[in-house]
Order: sequence, then structure tokens, then C-alpha cells
Amino acid sequence: MLAERLSPRLNVPVIVDNKAGASGTIGSNFAARAKPDGYTLVLTSSSTHSATPALFAKLPYNPTEDFIHISRIATIPMMLVVKADAPARTIPAMAAAARAKSLSYAYGSATSKIAGATFSNVAHVPSEGIPYKSQPPAVTDLIGGQVDYLFADLSVVTSFIQAGRLAGVALSAPRRSPEFPTVPTLGELGFNDFDLVVWVGLAAPAGVPADIVARLSRETAAVLAEPATIAKLNQFGMDVSPNSVADHRKFTLAQRDVWTARARAAGIKPE
Repeated sequence: MLAERLSPRLNVPVIVDNKAGASGTIGSNFAARAKPDGYTLVLTSSSTHSATPALFAKLPYNPTEDFIHISRIATIPMMLVVKADAPARTIPAMAAAARAKSLSYAYGSATSKIAGATFSNVAHVPSEGIPYKSQPPAVTDLIGGQVDYLFADLSVVTSFIQAGRLAGVALSAPRRSPEFPTVPTLGELGFNDFDLVVWVGLAAPAGVPADIVARLSRETAAVLAEPATIAKLNQFGMDVSPNSVADHRKFTLAQRDVWTARARAAGIKPE
């Protein structure tokens, strides 16, 4: 969607080149090593640029210094979900079930791994993390009963909750979601230290000239101000939240520290 709207503004074709794998680090590393001329950009995220330093002992790129972070695009609440007919559908019930038998949580991204481990730690719900290549197969196994719960981006689980296949337990956001007004926030339930923010942004390799960065920032902000863009991203559970180049750098530095601290507190060690 961003590519479509940036293309006429920049007067060049904008091609999306998916480079999947290794929790997004393959694509991010490719962009970090690209020629810094403004023609290679990368979609960044809390997974690739906040959480990875806590998970990878030898990350092939520096998530802050190897990039110029142009703008944040959106923030995305995370939803703690269980199977719709699960016997434990509240946090106290999950804690009680875990005291009798350790539960398991699925994760299909760096952020969902740290979020799951953090929840297990702060909510006293002893659980084993089960890795998946991405979030969709993790959702599939949760629906199938192979795992007990999952922390996923709201955009990933919304359709399954609406279809009655998953049930929302809690939301990691400052306020309740208009789409799911009966699902409480973790803050409401007393978990005020759960301060993990899932975000998506746009970056370029370090070294791109300042005038090019300024134009990319300006055009991205214009796209994100369009009502159609806002409506579409809201539909996917995303809150549009652009910021300046300077503010986004501060944000990415702060988020790297938060995700790393939460991973350390949850006992996750880089591998």
C-alpha cells in the first residue's frame, strides 16, 4: 500500500521485494548493505529492529546505526488469545491451570516470543515457548489445540476472533480496542509493566544524503495523512503514527532498550 502511494509522489516505480527468513533479519541485512542512494528502503519493525538484539548473539547488522529511520508508520496492539473453547479464558484461570500443568505458548516472530515469555514471567503462568516460522502457522496450531495461548499482532488474529475461532484474553495497549470492547487491557488487569510496543516503520541504509531523507520523510507523512490510508491500516488493527526522522531515531533507540530488558527479565538469552 505504501509502495503504491509513494510511486507517483516520487515519480519512480516502487517495487516490493520480499526477502523473508530469520525473523526478518535477511531482508534487513540486505537493506543495510545496499548503496545509500535512497533507492533501497526497508520496512522495519519491532521484530527486526527492537527485539532481535535480545535474540541473536551475532546479528548481522546494527538495528540503529546501520539505518536512517525515516518514519514510524504505525503501532499495533498485541492480543493475548486462546482457543475459543479453551477451559481457561482469563489470566487467573490460566495461572491456575499452569500451576497444575505447565502450559505452552506459540510464537512466530521475535516480538511474539518476547511477549509470550514476558507474560509467562509477570503473570506467573509457567509456560514453554513453541517456535513457528511465522505467526499464521502459530495461529493454526492454537486453533487446533496443539498449544495453549499466543501473543500476536492484533492484525493477525482479528479475523479469527471475529469468526469465533479464537477468544481474546487481554490487549497490550493503553486503551481497549473499538473492535473488541469487552477485551480488557493488560493495564486494567494490573500488568502495568507490560510496556512492549509493536511498531512498523520505514528506513534507508545509513549514509543516504539528508535532502533525500527529508523528501522521503515528507512524502511518507503525506501518504500516512490520507484518509484512505488511515482507514485501511485501521482495518488491519494498526494505529497510524508517523513521526519525524529525529523522533523516530529516539523511538527506535528506546524500544531496543525496552525489548532487550524485557527479554532479559524473562530469561531469554541470545542464540
